Amino acid sequence: MITINFAFGFTRKLGLVCALALIPVTAFGGGSTQAPSIVRGNQHIIIGITLDEAAVRAALPAGLEPAEGMTGGLNVYTSQGSDTVAPYTRSYVWVDFAGHDSVTGSKGRFVLWVADSGDTAAMAHLGYQGVHGTTALSRDGKSMTGTATVDGKDILKVQIAIGDDPCGEAAGSLNYPSRMDGAGPMVLTQYVWSAEAVCGATPVSADIMVDGGHPLAKFTPTSLNWAVFGDQLSVGRSPMFTLEAKGN
Repeated sequence: MITINFAFGFTRKLGLVCALALIPVTAFGGGSTQAPSIVRGNQHIIIGITLDEAAVRAALPAGLEPAEGMTGGLNVYTSQGSDTVAPYTRSYVWVDFAGHDSVTGSKGRFVLWVADSGDTAAMAHLGYQGVHGTTALSRDGKSMTGTATVDGKDILKVQIAIGDDPCGEAAGSLNYPSRMDGAGPMVLTQYVWSAEAVCGATPVSADIMVDGGHPLAKFTPTSLNWAVFGDQLSVGRSPMFTLEAKGN
């Protein structure tokens, strides 16, 4: 058995389904404010990017320090939901930050901007800058394209080229701290996921098609660093835990 740890935060075990989705969740000093949930049938185009330092620092809440190199990513995806969660689509920009690494070694992530087909009020409650919008994925051979549409206009389009290496089953975990309502307590949500197939890819483009005054414009990538396509992901979410905020 060969284990490969990828920079974008998951462990892939060739020839074996990784059982990381069964890892118990640890509480961080506060009470649960949400029940656990799970969604299935997700398809993700994910591109690792570098972001502008000034824009990132202006957007991060107090208590979060960006990771060295101003790394982050674009996650453009669709989900079939679950028995209790309606199907939805989402596109977002995140930045990696120092501290709160997940159990599989990925950096914590803060969502800088998100277009969500569901409840944008819930995103705002988490301190994220969100708008209502839809996301669609398409495939032409080894080329995958993801497009986010807001108010009838395409404002984000990403394209990747899937590599020649075989895709494989994979699993991992991610931590998403945030500050409630932008000024409240720091909270953390843990996610564990497994995928029927994760395919290595090359980033081709990431076009942000807005004017300079749009909130998304300042998060235009300065470089595209890596890419993957994830197919048929199941994602479980922990309860939300209150953290002791740094810098308060």
